[in-house]
Amino acid sequence: MGVLREELRRNLLNAGAVLVGYASLRGDEKLPYPALTQAVSYAVRLEPADGSVWSYARAYFEAEGKMALLAEHAKACLRRYGFAGEVMPKAYMDGETPVTEFPDQTAAIVAGLAERNADGLMTAPKFGVNVRFGTVFTDATWKKNEEA
Repeated sequence: MGVLREELRRNLLNAGAVLVGYASLRGDEKLPYPALTQAVSYAVRLEPADGSVWSYARAYFEAEGKMALLAEHAKACLRRYGFAGEVMPKAYMDGETPVTEFPDQTAAIVAGLAERNADGLMTAPKFGVNVRFGTVFTDATWKKNEEA
């Protein structure tokens, strides 16, 4: 499995990810695909123009295209090795708050890419709060949870 992990890591980093990790999510009842209990977690760096809330919001939404591209790279790589790869269904909006049953942040925490700080924000050691996380669910197996 090391060859697949290394290829996934290399492909995602070359396509714009700044962090890549792997996680086993067995036992989480909120998985969107119950048969796919493993995850490839990745992050892109947010680059706001300034420190304003609006600038951060704009950077977050601008990262959407990069996140979609990374998901396609991961799914294609997994399928070349004979494994399934699926992304989480789109979030639905409740007022102005996006809600998902299984947030990408959960996979990032389990993969060791980030943790929640005292304010409840996701913090990656190398990038602080300036990252956005994505997840591809798969049936490939990883030997242990670790950043690649």
